[in-house]
Order: sequence, then structure tokens, then C-alpha cells
Amino acid sequence: MTRAPVHGVVTRSALGWLQRLGWQYLAPNRRCALRGDPRSALLEGRLREHLQHVRFEAHGEHWPLDAHGIAQVLAMMANGAWRRGSQAGNAALLTVLQEGVCVPQRLPDGRAVQARVPLVDWAAPSNNRWDIASAREEGQPALDAVPRVDALVGYVNGLPLVRLLCVERDAQGRWGRDGAAIAIHHQQLAADTPACRAPLLLALDRRGGRYAWRGTPAEGWVRWREQGWSAAAAQRLRLSLPSPGSGARAGDGHVLRAVHAPLLAGVAAPGRLLALLGGFVHTGADGRQRVARAAQFFAVQAGLAQVRRIDADGRRGSGHLQLAAGAGMALTWHWLVRHLRRDPSLRHCRVLRVQSRPASAPASAGPGLVAFMANGRGTTLQTTPGTLQAWLRRRDAGHADDELIVLMDAHLLAGQPAWLEHARQRLPRAGWLCLGSGPLPAAVPADAMGPLLYACTNADALADGLLVPVYHHPLVPAAPRPPLPMRTATDAAEPAAAPASRWSSTIAQHLRDALLHTERDLRALLLVADAEAMRRQQRAFARDEALHSATIGPAAECTPAEQQKAQLLIASDLHALPYLDARLALVYLDTAVDGPALARLVALLNRPHPHKHCAWLVHLPGVPAPWQDAAADGWAPQSLQALQAGLPGQHRRLRAVLPPTGNLDFHACCDYLGPRWSVDARGQQRDLHRLRRRRLHQRVTGFGQQLQAALLAPPADGGSGEADTPPQRYRYDLHFCSLLRDVVSTEACEQHLGVAEDVRIRHWARERAPEVRDAGWDYLHTAASTPANPRREADALHSQLRYRLDTGTTAGAARLQLQRHLRSLLVAPGAPTERLRQLQGLLARQQLRDRPVEQAPALADAPPLVVACHAAIERIAGAPTDAPQCRLHRALAERLAAAIGTAHAAHPRAPHLGLADLQRRLRPALAALLLPAQCEALLAELPVLLTTAPTGDGAP
Repeated sequence: MTRAPVHGVVTRSALGWLQRLGWQYLAPNRRCALRGDPRSALLEGRLREHLQHVRFEAHGEHWPLDAHGIAQVLAMMANGAWRRGSQAGNAALLTVLQEGVCVPQRLPDGRAVQARVPLVDWAAPSNNRWDIASAREEGQPALDAVPRVDALVGYVNGLPLVRLLCVERDAQGRWGRDGAAIAIHHQQLAADTPACRAPLLLALDRRGGRYAWRGTPAEGWVRWREQGWSAAAAQRLRLSLPSPGSGARAGDGHVLRAVHAPLLAGVAAPGRLLALLGGFVHTGADGRQRVARAAQFFAVQAGLAQVRRIDADGRRGSGHLQLAAGAGMALTWHWLVRHLRRDPSLRHCRVLRVQSRPASAPASAGPGLVAFMANGRGTTLQTTPGTLQAWLRRRDAGHADDELIVLMDAHLLAGQPAWLEHARQRLPRAGWLCLGSGPLPAAVPADAMGPLLYACTNADALADGLLVPVYHHPLVPAAPRPPLPMRTATDAAEPAAAPASRWSSTIAQHLRDALLHTERDLRALLLVADAEAMRRQQRAFARDEALHSATIGPAAECTPAEQQKAQLLIASDLHALPYLDARLALVYLDTAVDGPALARLVALLNRPHPHKHCAWLVHLPGVPAPWQDAAADGWAPQSLQALQAGLPGQHRRLRAVLPPTGNLDFHACCDYLGPRWSVDARGQQRDLHRLRRRRLHQRVTGFGQQLQAALLAPPADGGSGEADTPPQRYRYDLHFCSLLRDVVSTEACEQHLGVAEDVRIRHWARERAPEVRDAGWDYLHTAASTPANPRREADALHSQLRYRLDTGTTAGAARLQLQRHLRSLLVAPGAPTERLRQLQGLLARQQLRDRPVEQAPALADAPPLVVACHAAIERIAGAPTDAPQCRLHRALAERLAAAIGTAHAAHPRAPHLGLADLQRRLRPALAALLLPAQCEALLAELPVLLTTAPTGDGAP
């Protein structure tokens, strides 16, 4: 078999791009021949071919591996990393790939050595064997209501390193999204199936795709943004790359989709894949491994390329890198230092890491820096700006050494930018790299750190799924409390606690509107000026008992258990906060913050979470907002007014799904969006209104999320509460469309397509629905007013029967017969009433067929041999699924018991002769009733059943 099997559109596109990038298609029969053991994930034949060409170095010469060494490597790989769990297997596989395998070898002269065998040629990717094969057995069972997911496995020298999950259409023609492939992968990962052994995973759909490392949670899958990529670049790549010579047809060029090119060329290209596996995988303290994102990878590559340059005056290149807050700067620093230490042209350089608070600063920072500058080639040192300034002041002359690379955080330049110019003058030949979240501070000249090498803006990070958007707005003061009676005025709290008590009520109400009423597992943070203000706020919240709050930080008085359960955390020192979990979605500012503190706040807020689609930064009245001056540059949080400005457009998109009458007639909307079955030109059953319902489903949830966030800002009408304002109309339409979505989803049997976020939006919309009554809402109170519509009822019954086909356990022949019957009802001319009557009869027959199976006749009065035969039949053929099968198993058990009794009576003293005679007579009879495997299994049970036969005449 030399040609590729028939795949879906997405699978053929991915396969075509991979072949043009250098992967060779592996036919299914060739893959089975190279695999050897069907239970193994390795292509042992391909790995053996690679090992036969490997030469290890010993005593100044290069030697080939002997047959015993090759067998040892194959055994180690087959039984080692691939047989372990997810985290242990990832770590072991990465170590083996980077360091190779050590096996004992004996040279021809008798000397014994330890040979380190590389499994991958890192220096020359073209020297490896790159195979891509179809693995349909690693997908999911075929179901009509679930999109088909085709699996492709990429092998490098026989090692399965890449697994691609390509999401196609389902049986009803609906396109699936990459989330379906991610869900299937995590189900297989939980079951620890051999299908998910590859470390690098890609999920593709017709609109693009995402990638992740094995063990990454579902919300951690991200997109790849290639630098300078566009549709024109994809077209140039399509035309420039050679068409594969085998495994694809000559006309497959039109199948290549441009949306798949950035991810596949950026992650799965041979050179890029080895670069990611070799130097951009990090194992965290939790044991989970993380692969670099596009922004981290390109930032490191741009920084390395710049410091490699040396101009005519002997100066190393300098520049600055800009990443979005929360895009992974810590790992970017880690990989940058790691590559500086590994690069052959830079490993001899000194690397000075300047941080405000280094994690591993020595006790004597000054002498350590002196020794490092004097004789520290090939080492890395972490220091502070003060220590570096003190060392520069004590020197009489500059340090004219081009073997120094200084890595600096960008926020260190905001306080005293003049010292940077002085430091660069005293270190004229050093290379400077500055990395920060957002652009350089305004006080620092644009060319102070050299050119901009790489920038990942907030918009790019949001589009790639790395971050969630962050909005800011002021907090509206709550209505004043009624005055206290005169007799209790003396018992009030001290004057210092009165403002805190007032703001605690306002914050509690705002927090309930923002998070608690949305049914999401999120939390908030209140940042105050000092520890005294933190304790005062805690007492105010405890007095109101409106929500559960806790203090956090150096002066905190709450236990970690209380902090974990708290809905609101109160802190006074932002830099002393731990790296909170991703549930943080709301920050209240009761004190002014500078640029670095703002960047840290945004980094804490914009971490993605399944329950979080946006985050808020709220400042109390009187607190300045430092981001307003730089809000136009695209790096600072956006104003909530920008979100409100987009509401009319989203509202128009939601109204566009409804019929021309809009929300004036609910029943007309149901007819417009409900199921409407027909037969297309190819003879397939299609629901003509399926795309309308899908658009309604998505737009209701999206508009509800945007409306939730927009209503947190101060109302434009000053809180008048009139029913004619835009927010009231938006709420009304959201409530109407939410109810309409539920009704048409029930008719079309599409409730399974909903997710938890849809339920949260539905509850919020109905809780906040305005008190409005008109003719369109009469269906809520009078169910009998629904007009009779035979065609609509017939289409709803058709959808119900199709759903039973999708999710039921009907046998293949019965499923095919039901599909043909449904199609014939659509094609046949006739009144809708007649079609409805036939569908009702068909549904009644299906319900009768799907009733619980009748129990088998009681075997209490049966002889022991019949009971033993019946148990053996059920153990081999399975439990009966209907009453005829019960009767068949009972009759077969009785006939089998009679034959065993006859054979035992004919050869009472020669059991082996009785067994041979019994097998010879039963084999043709059982072959007509059972499958071949079941027949052989039942014949194998005969020796045990013969021992159960009675010692008399044998008649049962």
C-alpha cells in the first residue's frame, strides 16, 4: 500500500503540509512491519536502521554498535520511558533524547567501554528519519453526534515524538473544533492508553489549531504565532516547498489550508521540533513539564542573535525585548541563560543577571561581583543594581571586555535611568539585554538599550490564548447609610474605621455583582497601603459579614486554610504576595501603584482559567490610575468604556440570528430556528437550520459574557433604572434569546452541545431579566396557546430518532435500516401529518426495542450440568440483550449438556476419547450459531464441563 488512505479535509491538509516540510508518509502496512510488537509504540525497525549507522567514539576512533548493543538499546526504549506514567515518562524520554543511551560495548581488541548512543542527530536534522503515519486506531469510536478525530503520529528515527489530532465533521455534517480533540486526548491520558505516549501534541481543526506538551491541562493548550506570517507567506510556502513524491496525489496542493501552515511550520518542522525538544522544555517544581510558547521562543532566539554580533569596535550587540505581562518572562529568562551557557560561541562569556531581588544572591555580594569580573568566564552571577553601581564607582577605569553579557529587568530602569548610561560607558564592550512587560519606561530614551529585538503585545497574547483581557474602571461609591440614632452614636466605631466600613459595603456589593452572582469559582484581591489599613479593612468586612475575607502577606493574621477559602484577599505588600492561582479575576486598588507593581498585578490577573473570560482592575475614588497616560499604546489594561463601545455591534449580531420579526413572536422564532430536515443533492439527511442554531448558541454566550463585564461600570444614565435604556434592552434580548436557545436545543436534541459557561450565562440572564410583559412572553404562562404545527413536530421527532441513533447501542444492521427508513420518509411526498404519524409509530417501535431486556428463565430447577453450560455460554458470548437471545442461550445450554452426557456415557473410562468425539461432533454445530472465536473458546471449556457430568447415564 503506497498511497495514503482516505482522510478528512483537515487530515489531508495536515498530512500535505508535513510532507512538504520534510516528513515522509509511512503506509499502514509498512508501519506495521516496522513496529514489530503491536503493543509497542516504537517503530523498532526504523530505530534499528538508525542504530546500525551510529558510530560511537572510544580511544580516539569511531566504532559501530554490535548486535548485542543494538538489542539492548531497543529493549531499553521499548520497556523504559514509554511504559511509565505521564510525568515520569516525559522526564525520562527527554533525558534519553538529549543525553542518549549508555550501553556496554567490547572493542575488537577485547577492551570493554561504555558507549553513549545518540538516538537523534541534533546537529543535522536531515540525517534523521522523519516519518508520519496514520493511526486511526488511536482515535475515538465513531459516533454520529461526535466529530471524527483522525490521529497522525510523527516518528523521528522510530520514536513517536509528535501526535496530531485532526478534527473533522460529524455524521450530520457539523465541523468540530479543536476542543473535541483535546477532550478525547485527556480521556485517553486519564486511562493511560498507549495512544498518548508522544510528548508533543497538536490539535487541528479547519480554523487552525493549538499545541501542548503531554500532561498539560486542557486550558493550557495555546496557539503558535509565527513572526511575519500572513496569507501571502502561506501561499509562498505552498508554492516553494516541493510536492511529496509518494504517499499523496499530484492534485493535493489545493487541499493545503493556509490556517494550518503557521502551527505546523512553527512547531512540527524538523528543525523547529528538534530546537523545541532540545532546549525549550522546562520541568517545574510541581513535576509538570512545559514547552515554550511562540513569544518565549522568538524572544530567546532574537536575544541570542543580537549578543552574537560584534561590531568593528569590539562591542557586543544590545537591545530590549518586550513581552506581555503574564506571557512567561520567568521561563524566558531561564531559557535565555540556558542557551547562553550552551551556545558554542557564547559559553565562555560571563553572564551577569541584574535583578531587584535575586533568588540566590550570595551573602557577600560585593566580593562575589569583584571575583566574577576578575576571573568568571563561563559562569553566571545574579546581583542587584546597587551592587553593580558600587562596583562601577570603585573602578578607576572602564571594564573593556567584550566577554560580558548583562541581562536586566526593564522595570529597574524606571527609578534611576541615568545610571544605565553611566554603566554602559564604564562597560563599553559588554552586551546588554533588557526584558520587560510592555515598553520601556517613559523616562528612559528609546535607544538607551539599543533596538527593539522582539515584541509580543497584549493583543497578540490574547489572540494566542495566553492571556485573558484585563479592563479597568473606577468604583462607584455606595449609597450612604441612614443616620444612626443619637443614643447609639457614642457606641459607634472609632472615626478611622468609618471610611473602611463604607468602602467594605461598596466592595462587597460590587464583588457580588462581578463574581458571586455569575456562579464562577473566582476570587478577588484588595490592595491597601500598609498593614494597619489591611487589619482595619479585615475588621470592617468581618463586621459586615457580607463575604468571607482573609489577609495575606507578611503581616497576615489568617491561616493558609482561611486564605484558601476566602472570596476576598486583603494585602498591603504586592511584591511579597505569592504567585496566586489563576482564580484571581478582580483587584481593588486602595493605594497608588507604580509601573512594576502594575505589571505584576496584570500578570496575576490575566492568567487563563476555565471560569475566567476577562479580569478587572478597579481603583477606589481618590486613587490615581497610572495606566491612563499609557492606555493608548496597547500595553496597559483597557478601559471598560472600550468594552461598552462594542456592545451595540454584538447586540446587532445577536439580533441578526432572529427572523425579520425579531422578538415580537416567540413561536415564529422557534419555527425559524427549530429543526428542519431535508435530503440534500447527495442523498444525505441534513438539518437546514443547524447553522442558525449554532450561531445563536455561540452568540448568546459571547454577548452574555460581554454584557456581564460591561454592566460593572457606572451606568451612563446615572442609575435611573428606566426600561428604555440600552442596558435594559440588552438584558431583555439576552433573556429572550437564552430561552429561545433552550427551546430549539430541546427540539433538536442538542442539549449535549452545551457547556458549563452556557449554563452560567443562562442563569445570570434569567436572574437579571427585567420585569417586562408583552405578547411575546405569553408562552411562559400558557402552554396551551402553542399552535399546532405538524411539520415542526415531525422534524422534532426526526431529530429525536437521529439522536437515538447517535448515542444508542443499536446493532449495525438495525442502525442502517433506521437511517434508510428516516431518509425514505423525507423523500416520499406526502402531508406533514402523515409523516408525523409514521414517525410516531417508528419512535414507539424503537422505544419498545430499547426496553430493559427480559430476564432469562429461571435455572433453579435445571440440572447442574445445564447451569454450568449456561454460565460458560454467557461468559464467552456475553449476556443476552433481548428475550430471543435468552431463549437461544437456554436451548444451546440444554443441547450442549445432552451431548456431554452422551459422550460421557459412551466412554465412561476413557475421558480423552469422549472429549475427542464430543469436539468432532460439536464443532460444525457450534460454528453455525457462534462466532469463530466464541466457538473455539467454548470448545476449550469442554474438559472442565466433562468433569461436571453425572456418573450415571449422563442424561440431563
